[in-house]
Parts: sequence; structure tokens; C-alpha cells
Amino acid sequence: MKTLPRLKQEAQVVFNEFIRLRDSVGASHFKCISCGQVKAVKFMDAGHFYNVGYYDGLRYDEDNCHGQCSHCNRFLHGNLIEYQANLISKIGLQRFDRLKIKAGHYKRNGYKFTRFELNLLITIYKEKIVELKKQLDL
Repeated sequence: MKTLPRLKQEAQVVFNEFIRLRDSVGASHFKCISCGQVKAVKFMDAGHFYNVGYYDGLRYDEDNCHGQCSHCNRFLHGNLIEYQANLISKIGLQRFDRLKIKAGHYKRNGYKFTRFELNLLITIYKEKIVELKKQLDL
């Protein structure tokens, strides 16, 4: 039986692959959610608006995670001012406000993923990846 940390890691790998596919333009490029530059997919991270270290309950939230260049994600600590403006443009103010409310809840109360949840997330995102690859003809 896999440990919870191992399942969490597997779910993160599959989720990140989904985000990279979802946010790529074709199979080779993407537009960074923060700086807006178009770059090769090899420079794309799955960047979280709300950091998973503090908001673990948003780790696998599709509104919280978007294709972001490694420069913005790693060296500019998410480039959050630009990320927020572009995120609101992408998902709309209502979904952004909902994300902010969820973040406040998880910040106050924390969140513990269950084994069942993590296995379900792995299955769901593997299926979404298959569907996206069909759509993108990969």
C-alpha cells in the first residue's frame, strides 16, 4: 500500500502534466500566465497562484494552477501581481473570488487529503490527459 505522501506526489505529477497540456499552444509553446511571453513548453511550470506550502487544499485546483514560465515561477516567486491580473482575465472575477474564499478557508483550517481522494484525483487526471492528447492529436 502506497503512503499518503507517495500518493500525493503521484497526484501532483499527473495534475502538473494535465496543466501543461491544457495550457500549451499546440505541443510546442505556451503563454506564461504571469509575464505573458510565449515560450517553449520545456520552460513551462505548473505554477500555483496560492502557494501549496500554505494552501495545500488548493494543490489540485485547476483555477489555482496555470502554465507559468520557470523564470516567473522560480526566480520571481510567482510574479504574483501580473499573475493575478492575468488570472482574473482568464477565469473571471467570480471564479477568482471563489478561489480567494477557498484559500482563506484552507489557510485557517488546513486540509488533509485522504487516500481515496488522492487515488480518485490520479484516475481523473489520467483520464483528462488522455482526452487532451486526443484533442491535441498527440
